[in-house]
Amino acid sequence: MTIKPGDEVVCIDDTTLPEQYLGIRAGEVYRATWVGMCRTYLGGDYAGIRLAGVNRGICPQFGEEDPPFAARRFRLVVKPSVENKKNIEETV
Repeated sequence: MTIKPGDEVVCIDDTTLPEQYLGIRAGEVYRATWVGMCRTYLGGDYAGIRLAGVNRGICPQFGEEDPPFAARRFRLVVKPSVENKKNIEETV
């Protein structure tokens, strides 16, 4: 499944280098506000994502405002369908 703006996503990778601070935490759920291709000087092209309520400010190394996170750090939150939810409730 492809992540798109408005989707809920869960962080699966919050690892950083010692001098970095991402402002996200593994296991936390966020809402995507923007998803698209990005380019950085060091990392090249990558799929990026911006999150509601998380503004990264201005990148101290490259001056980019609110640089996107790498989308690979997130997975789409999949909620059970109404039919599956009913079956689960009946089982319990």
